[in-house]
Amino acid sequence: MTKMWLIFALLNPVADAFRSVFAKKASKDYSPLVIAWANNFLPVIIFSPFLFFIDIQINPKFVLGFTGTWLINVAATILYMKAIREGEISVVMPMLSFTPVFLLITSPIIVGEFPNGYGVSGVLLVVTGSYILHSENRKDFWAPFKSILQQKGTRLMLLVAFLFSFSSNFDKVAIQSSSVIQHIVFANIFLFASFSVINIYKKNHLELKRKPGTARKNLLVISLFTASMFVFHLFAISMTLVVYVIALKRLSGLIAVLLGKLFFNEGNIKNRLTGAFIMSIGVFLIVFWG
Repeated sequence: MTKMWLIFALLNPVADAFRSVFAKKASKDYSPLVIAWANNFLPVIIFSPFLFFIDIQINPKFVLGFTGTWLINVAATILYMKAIREGEISVVMPMLSFTPVFLLITSPIIVGEFPNGYGVSGVLLVVTGSYILHSENRKDFWAPFKSILQQKGTRLMLLVAFLFSFSSNFDKVAIQSSSVIQHIVFANIFLFASFSVINIYKKNHLELKRKPGTARKNLLVISLFTASMFVFHLFAISMTLVVYVIALKRLSGLIAVLLGKLFFNEGNIKNRLTGAFIMSIGVFLIVFWG
């Protein structure tokens, strides 16, 4: 039992990385808004019945925290799917490692938590790893930094990481004033409803009728992996500290590098693996000791 939390915590980033693979596949047939809608389809079906079995707590802190994370995640999910469409997943996904870096800025503002020396060291490792990840031009020292800013997918995912640093703090407020399961149920219901309204308004739902069954299967697989992530997350945090689960989830960037090579034959695998690994070490420093 003592090692079961580790299994569930490691399955979480694996599911996240595979979700990015099928989101990339689906992006050939569907708009990011439709993919964002599909992302929460199965989780809504699976988790909504829990509303009848939990003690629902609605209070000012929960409303504040939940409203903040809900609105931020509507934007972040759409940008996430756009980033996957625009860039190679072996480059784009590791950018989420910047979320704990941004948390060092947002957490003192929102929840009053300040970093220490380990946190600063972790930031340096994440930046160094990102530099190596993008180092394809050895002649120009600034080329990797230019690449990060010039590639649309990378820019978008950096923005997602920044938004997640805010939503993570609001998540914490909402969960502390209610429960993890209540927060997950409400989040999926409100996100699914939001994307449904947006897609109907923009008439994107017509894409589902025009595309073949194979394309729709990719949407279903995305939703399945998202639901799996929530299940693994719940089991893991029920057995260990949330901080461990969050840290291990950032391994999705490292796993995505391997999957990018396997499914899409993405190049520069050595640099990208090295960079993603160093970024993961930086995340551990920030989360565990920062």
